[in-house]
Amino acid sequence: MNRILLNSLHYGSFLMPLILLFFIGQYFIGALSIILQNIRFSSISSVRKFLIFRIPAITIFLFSLGFYGCNNEKIIAEIGEHKIFESEFVDRYENYILQTGIKDNLLSRKEVLNSMISEILLLNFDDNNSIFNSADFIREKDWLKDQAVLAFLKDREVYAKIEVTDEEIREAFLRSNQKIAARHLFAANEEEINNVKELLEIGVDFNTLAKQLFTDSTLQNNGGYLGYFSWGDMEPEFEDKAFSMKIGEISEPVKTKHGYSIIKLEDRVTHPLLTENEYLNKKDKFAQILRIRKKTPSEKSFINEVVKFDKITFNENSVDDLWNKIELKVRNPEDKIDQSSNVNVVAEYNGRKYSVTQLLSELDKIPPYHFSKITSPERLKTVIKGIILKKNLLNLADNKGYSDKDIVEKKQDEMIRNLFMKFKISEIIENAEISDSLAYEFYTANPDFFSTHDQINVQEILVEDLELAKSLVKKLKMGSDFGDLAVAHSIRKIAAENKGILGLSPVKNFGRLKNIFASSKVNEIIGPIEIDNIYGIFKIIEKLDSEPVEFDEVKDIAYMAVKFKLKNDLVNEYVEELKSKNDVFVNLKNLGSAKIFQFD
Repeated sequence: MNRILLNSLHYGSFLMPLILLFFIGQYFIGALSIILQNIRFSSISSVRKFLIFRIPAITIFLFSLGFYGCNNEKIIAEIGEHKIFESEFVDRYENYILQTGIKDNLLSRKEVLNSMISEILLLNFDDNNSIFNSADFIREKDWLKDQAVLAFLKDREVYAKIEVTDEEIREAFLRSNQKIAARHLFAANEEEINNVKELLEIGVDFNTLAKQLFTDSTLQNNGGYLGYFSWGDMEPEFEDKAFSMKIGEISEPVKTKHGYSIIKLEDRVTHPLLTENEYLNKKDKFAQILRIRKKTPSEKSFINEVVKFDKITFNENSVDDLWNKIELKVRNPEDKIDQSSNVNVVAEYNGRKYSVTQLLSELDKIPPYHFSKITSPERLKTVIKGIILKKNLLNLADNKGYSDKDIVEKKQDEMIRNLFMKFKISEIIENAEISDSLAYEFYTANPDFFSTHDQINVQEILVEDLELAKSLVKKLKMGSDFGDLAVAHSIRKIAAENKGILGLSPVKNFGRLKNIFASSKVNEIIGPIEIDNIYGIFKIIEKLDSEPVEFDEVKDIAYMAVKFKLKNDLVNEYVEELKSKNDVFVNLKNLGSAKIFQFD
């Protein structure tokens, strides 16, 4: 009883008697001083007026101070000296409801509260030095802190300024009650689509061009016909153009997320009954949809105002130097980057120069998942542009005082908390002890899991020009040596030095090319295939089928697989152990009575 009573008292209520005595003492000392000095008052009546009129004001002031100084908020749970107040729980729980769409119920409240208690136990009642001192944790933490600032900057400078007119809302409402039928011709770049446009203008029809442009057999054979679709079914840029056209009209090239399209409108069907009342009922919904659709173009426009990308200049030799330093790490994250000093300028923008050494430092801050996407010198240049953009955006955020906003710091705390939990759960699983019998049981029950992967040895040539790629394919088909052409033309130097041979590797490692490689025959020429503005020509020179592996060779993997399978149980056991060593008190009455906003 005493523990619960003490925990219901807060510093404000404990200090209030002392504060009251202090101010009352000061009050009477001040009054006495005035009487004795007779500076401001010429009579006793004046002193009386001072006392009469000031006592209510000071009383109200002191009462207010006591009210705000005392935290009367309900406590949902106590973990040692840590408390979870109602507002903290409600904030977390309402976010959970929004993300999952579940209806409020006591069981879900308990689940969220248990997660909050587990986090406090793991963060404050366990040894976490190995995590906090981890270079990976520090790198990702700093990355997330920047992301929170940038998200707030975009929210204030882009999303909050998006305007939607009544005319736009009404147009969207009308389009949502229409279906249109269209066909299109697609090209990956502007030069190609302009060639298609010229062919249309001299009389070549859609059907002929569709057969040449599309790899999809349906679109090849139906002249690029897309059928009927409604507003919201296609990319906004495509839709905006298609819905604005007349039946039979052919558009100019339209830039979309994936390339360029030329559209021909075939038909339009409009819902016959539309009322003003129906429009008014749906107006807010359509306004929100339009704001969402405007986010991407608004963000692009804002970014292009902050950084003029065409003004960024590159020293190609220094780009190659930088690429040579990071290429091995891209292919194998465990490798270390050569950090030897190199002051050669790689890029320059707005009077600021970025050397190899400076950019290595910036690249080292990128989390492994993002770093692994730097697959070529061209992608490296794109990442450098991103680094320059990020620095300019963060400077803008600092100048506007966004970095110090409470809401930003709160978001940073939330993101870092989630990051900590990711690392902590991994640590718990890694350190958990699993019996040999459990590991062997898992091994025997999953033979496919413990077999070697299908492997292939690929020979590659990567070039930046499509016409060059096509000419190389012709030479290969006429008998030219693949290795000699790789040495002469391939832009990936490490592979080129080995005649383009990459060595045996699991098929699954080749991303979106894995299915193409798996179905290809040995010595078959594949390509050219476009990969991020690079054109690849490939040849499979060896294939190895999967084989079972002995338990002793894979027992470490078996242990980790069992741990992953039992992840939730292992984490729960670990948390329960911490609970047993610390006082944890949950007020179910306050948990059940917490006021939760009812989302529609």
